[in-house]
Amino acid sequence: MKALASEKYNFILFGGAMGGGKTIWGLSALLIMCRLYPKSRWCVVREDLEKIRTTTIPSFRKLITAGRIQKKPYQFTHPNGSVILFKSENHDHDKELQWMRGLEVNGFLFEEINECSKDSLDLAFSRAGRWECSPRPKPIILATCNPSNNWVKQHIYDRYLNGTLPPNWLYLPSKVTDNPHLTAEYIENLKNMPRHKYEVFVNGNWDLQLKTGGEFYKCFEPDKHLAPVNYNPDLPLHISWDDNVNPYLPCGIFQLQGSKINMIDEIALSTPANTVQSVCNEIIRRYPAHSNGMFIYGDATAAKQDTKLQAGNNFYRLIMQYLAQYHPTLRTLTHNPSVIMRGNWLNTVFEKELHGLRITIAPHCTKAIADFTHLKEAPDGTKLKTQETDPITHARYQKYGHFTDLFDYLMVSAFAAQFKLYQTGGGITEITHGRNLPSRNAY
Repeated sequence: MKALASEKYNFILFGGAMGGGKTIWGLSALLIMCRLYPKSRWCVVREDLEKIRTTTIPSFRKLITAGRIQKKPYQFTHPNGSVILFKSENHDHDKELQWMRGLEVNGFLFEEINECSKDSLDLAFSRAGRWECSPRPKPIILATCNPSNNWVKQHIYDRYLNGTLPPNWLYLPSKVTDNPHLTAEYIENLKNMPRHKYEVFVNGNWDLQLKTGGEFYKCFEPDKHLAPVNYNPDLPLHISWDDNVNPYLPCGIFQLQGSKINMIDEIALSTPANTVQSVCNEIIRRYPAHSNGMFIYGDATAAKQDTKLQAGNNFYRLIMQYLAQYHPTLRTLTHNPSVIMRGNWLNTVFEKELHGLRITIAPHCTKAIADFTHLKEAPDGTKLKTQETDPITHARYQKYGHFTDLFDYLMVSAFAAQFKLYQTGGGITEITHGRNLPSRNAY
């Protein structure tokens, strides 16, 4: 409520995990505004009337101690004359939002704005502040939402992440722990949800979405391949890189134990920290006492001398230099295998645990998970690498695929014998962890 009281913002979105008290927050805020501004007028908007009747109104009844609610249409009248209207957006049957065009209110609450259209929010800015009362509050639009892969993510959440939200807009992340009224038993019971739904609706993970079809990694399944995995100081670190720098310089950290491949961490530093030295410094910060070996993987094409770097240097020479305290071994291949062939192999590994290989990704590796779930297949069978423009630097960049690329590089190098058997139609072989390959230490 501090953000509302500050009067700094004309739009506040409280979004993220379910159970975080978003509905109570929004309705309580309107009741406070009703009390502070007698004869003021407010509007609660939901996708349809049924959701207002079965969800919003029951929650609202828990909060009111005075005043009255009428039905058809739903409307609350405060003892001081303030009014809260409950309206359905009904966008499917009213594309031009005629119901809102003559509306005069001081402000709005959009319940689950992710279920509403952007048109409704845009028009609400022209209707908030039209109602006259004394004292008169500043126009304000409040909203709640669950993570979604639609206009709310692109127009609000992504801009919150990259720091380009308008200065008078605010996004407040919601977590289950924000709600003090939930019992420990309820929170524990949430763990029975499918893994991907738990990540989205409980942990508020905006990057993990349900499959929509056409994915490159067709057999990656969040419920099967996401699970907590912890750093084991007794095992080597396997670190794989992709040498793109926009929108970040990606680095994946893995540990291999027999046929188990665990992705334990990811690093994605954006400008101005999207440099090899900065990422290496972050590895050192996170794993300062590691002493049981390190292997480096990545794009074979990055081994050439880079004109962007000081003469005589290349991408891997710098990595080996900055991580010298770990005595790393370089395991990049001489060339990158076919995207289609390695994709087919990895999909088979995901689906059938081919060669006994079992892949697990830690849920906090959100950018890697987003790559696995969002990256699409191009018509020619390769990865469809769509481009976007950074709103701050205006640099063009590939939105998805950097972390799956570095994952590919690690797999085809560390398990080169198994990959070769797949290519030639061979059977099961002993797990070798790359010992069959000469190390490319001539960097």
